[in-house]
Amino acid sequence: MMTTSPRRVLILDFDGVLADTEPIQFDCWNQAFHELLGIQIEGSYTQLVGLSLDAIFRLWLRSSVGAVDDLSDSMKQLLLARKNALFLEQAGQLRPMPGSLDLIRRAHEHGWYVAIASRSQRLKLLRVLDLIGMPALFDLILAGEDVIDRSTNRKQHSRAAHLLNSDPQRCVVVEDSASGVADALACGIGHVIGLVHALSEAELRAAGAHETVTHLGDVRLPDYTREV
Repeated sequence: MMTTSPRRVLILDFDGVLADTEPIQFDCWNQAFHELLGIQIEGSYTQLVGLSLDAIFRLWLRSSVGAVDDLSDSMKQLLLARKNALFLEQAGQLRPMPGSLDLIRRAHEHGWYVAIASRSQRLKLLRVLDLIGMPALFDLILAGEDVIDRSTNRKQHSRAAHLLNSDPQRCVVVEDSASGVADALACGIGHVIGLVHALSEAELRAAGAHETVTHLGDVRLPDYTREV
């Protein structure tokens, strides 16, 4: 006998998965720190990938050579606000990641919900989704305010599953960072895919990714709308 089963959820990170925001984010953080504290760091944006907000502040402070030992809460807010303002000035140049729109369409056709689970702040996330033309494609959007467990600072992808009445073990997450992969596994997601973009396949596999893809078009989603 065929019975309707709960719909599964495809849970997507935003930065680096749905839009290539991370190089711009890195440059904007560098400019904000330079303007407000005279600090800049060298190297690639990849050192920023998957970091929490506190870890981002520590990353720049480590380069200050004793000039700044710690940041007050008010300075953190000033840095974040300036970074976001700089980022939104450039966000109009962003486009959806290759294969993302097709993946979302295929997921819906196969009976899946599609959700975002991101560390980004809600207002910034919604603004960027609007700028790149993806605001109405998702069944659920969880930003940092919704999805970060404040006691552990880990991203709880399973919240998307629970809010959509699905079993986390039956859901799929796509992440491009080692921390994102590890967080998805820690909260009970059944299948975690690493998108090879900022990090290598080996780094994502080492974090626990069940599989890796180099293009979102390679993500395979069976039809689970009806099961025995």
